[in-house]
Amino acid sequence: MSYTVAVSAGIMGAAQQEEKMQYSGLYRKANYALTKGVNFVQIDLESISEFQEAHLEENMKKVRELGIKYGLHSETPAFGAREFPHLDSAIDVEYRRGHERLNIIIDGAGKIGTIYMLMHSSESTPFIFLTKEFQPSELVDIWGRPFDQFIDEIGKTEGTELDPEGNPRPKNWILDWIWDEKQKYIWKEFIGQDPHQSIVLSKKERLLSLKQQYRENTVGAKFRETKMGQLTPEEEKGIEDITKVIKASTEHELEIQLKEHFMREFKERIRSRMLHYGPERIAYYIIAKWMEKENDTLWNNIIDITVKYYAKRDKMEEEEWIHSHEIKKVNGKWSIEDEHFRNYYQLWVPAVSAKYMWGHMMPETSPTETPYKHMDPKQLLMKNKLFYVLETPMASPGMEDLLRFPQPAQMYYLIKEINESAGQEIMGIAVDIEHMLMDGLNIEAAFDILPEDGGKLIRVVHTGWPSPLGPAHLPIPIGSDQQRYLYETYYKLRHKGMGLHEECYIVFERGGGQDPIQQSVLAIRMIVEELEKNTSPEHLPLKFYGVSPEGFLSEQRQRAMVFEHRYDPLRGLVIASEEEHTFLGKSALEKPGMSPEKWKKEELR
Repeated sequence: MSYTVAVSAGIMGAAQQEEKMQYSGLYRKANYALTKGVNFVQIDLESISEFQEAHLEENMKKVRELGIKYGLHSETPAFGAREFPHLDSAIDVEYRRGHERLNIIIDGAGKIGTIYMLMHSSESTPFIFLTKEFQPSELVDIWGRPFDQFIDEIGKTEGTELDPEGNPRPKNWILDWIWDEKQKYIWKEFIGQDPHQSIVLSKKERLLSLKQQYRENTVGAKFRETKMGQLTPEEEKGIEDITKVIKASTEHELEIQLKEHFMREFKERIRSRMLHYGPERIAYYIIAKWMEKENDTLWNNIIDITVKYYAKRDKMEEEEWIHSHEIKKVNGKWSIEDEHFRNYYQLWVPAVSAKYMWGHMMPETSPTETPYKHMDPKQLLMKNKLFYVLETPMASPGMEDLLRFPQPAQMYYLIKEINESAGQEIMGIAVDIEHMLMDGLNIEAAFDILPEDGGKLIRVVHTGWPSPLGPAHLPIPIGSDQQRYLYETYYKLRHKGMGLHEECYIVFERGGGQDPIQQSVLAIRMIVEELEKNTSPEHLPLKFYGVSPEGFLSEQRQRAMVFEHRYDPLRGLVIASEEEHTFLGKSALEKPGMSPEKWKKEELR
């Protein structure tokens, strides 16, 4: 296969008033490519309402008849969207609306003949910031089912236990795990207290209450018999002995009752619409434990590759990096039961984020009926013959290295599983170096850890002058350091399969200004030309840098152009003195007092 050079159309929300008509809908955006020297344009979707434009399908057909093809960049906050699919959210309303919106966008993109639909991998609130976010506590599992249903069904294990009324019920490993004292962090985050500490305090209060009650009863009886209210040491000891016996016989019952109270409150809260601080974290903890217990491939692969990234970034061996952060496996597995591992959430949150996205794409795997079982995005993608690509999102300043699912190597494992399930390539990766820099990622390390066949899944590349202070979308000057840097990076990705088996779309994402593209299309064409020749960066020809011994870029032509425009910098700066004569003598002779003899003697006749 090969590479297709493309440009993005831009958005109405960022256009000047006089330009807005050009961006007032998908059809007009698609026409942007007509004057840019390319036959592929990436259309930026600002709202799903754009799919309702009158005669849209007929108009988009006209665009295709002109030889223009197009992809679709889905909604994002960068386009001004307030609502967009949160596919890794465990909040019921966000999961439900995200799934519906994903299907609407895929269906709309298919109807207008889109080649691909691109979406940012995750723009949900970073895990660390959830502790200060008010969210409804109505949680769902990876298939969108109520979370208490997930606990009851997935947690069911062999054996029974007695409920407080003495009736047998199935054991539940999830509830037992949550109740384990090692998981007190869950309770502290969710209800603000450690239930085990509450039980200890309740037992002490119960003991004091029993003593007080027995003492009062004993003193009362003695007073009625002897008219004396003082107890002897022997009587005090008797009270102590009796209360210990009662305490021993009732303590276990008290613990069962209190445990039942806390677990009932827990299950009520995870189905509540009341606002609490970051309840989504609880769902992530439990799903993480479930993935660990099931030896889930996404859990193992994504954590392994993420550890590999951080070790390479810090120029350390993996074991050395793990040891330096005091991370330990539990029973040979990555486990959030290890406090240091749990607190380094960048290692494991991407795996849970990926699992929620997997649930959206694999509704048929749900153990029981789900509202989304008949809304399968895979079927829509195959029906409309388009592919769905995930791109690293943009991080705002202060959110660097905090996003839930940012790395192409992490996306690789999710996409590979979904493609294998579908039996064909329906998903791919979109690479954007500027976004990755904004996220605080080390580009060299992030691409080095990409599996050797990872480039095969890269179907879209967003290119431009790579700036960490984005979204800049700056043009690429021919012969610039940035052009060479991009070539070196894409050359490495080519050797991991990018563009070798499937068409890869290299899209210049335009910024603003009078001429947002400038030399960028030419610069990208030069990159593509040398990529297809498999030219190593050390052997790039002179014309790659805008110089050539012959033709349009020849040194002679450039020298002639420089000579022709040598006085351009002086324009408007030089004031000429009044003319006394011209090269044609007529004007000079017409001046008073000028004779032919006098004119002949002039120095500049």
